[in-house]
Amino acid sequence: MVAISYLAYCLLLSGFYVNRDRIPIYWMWFHYISLLKFPYEAVLINEFDDPSRCFVKGVQVFDGTLIGGVSDSGKVKLLQTLGMSLRKRITELTCLRTGSDLLVQQGITQLSKWDCLWITFACGLFFRILFYFALLFGSKNKRT
Repeated sequence: MVAISYLAYCLLLSGFYVNRDRIPIYWMWFHYISLLKFPYEAVLINEFDDPSRCFVKGVQVFDGTLIGGVSDSGKVKLLQTLGMSLRKRITELTCLRTGSDLLVQQGITQLSKWDCLWITFACGLFFRILFYFALLFGSKNKRT
């Protein structure tokens, strides 16, 4: 039961469900001891770290919103209006979200993917050694 509750907190506070920026300061320590934080961040960095790739272009910014049902010509007019108010030219092909933007939005700015993988490897090695000693000393009086 302890393992299940620990895994639930790891999933909740590793950044998978709640971003690091939205975790209360008194729970931040649990974010850093979560075993799922570092592999999750390594996977996201590996996928989205290319600043030349565009993930949201032009009218795609309206997908999943109330404006998503508007026709494409209406969305283009909305983009032009938005561009005029921002004093930028925004068209259907303008890149509005890159991979680096997504990583910053998720709060993944501290470590590189290799740092995350080394920390994951070190945690696995630490627990392997810990479990070895637990078996070594825990079974000392069980068998003669």
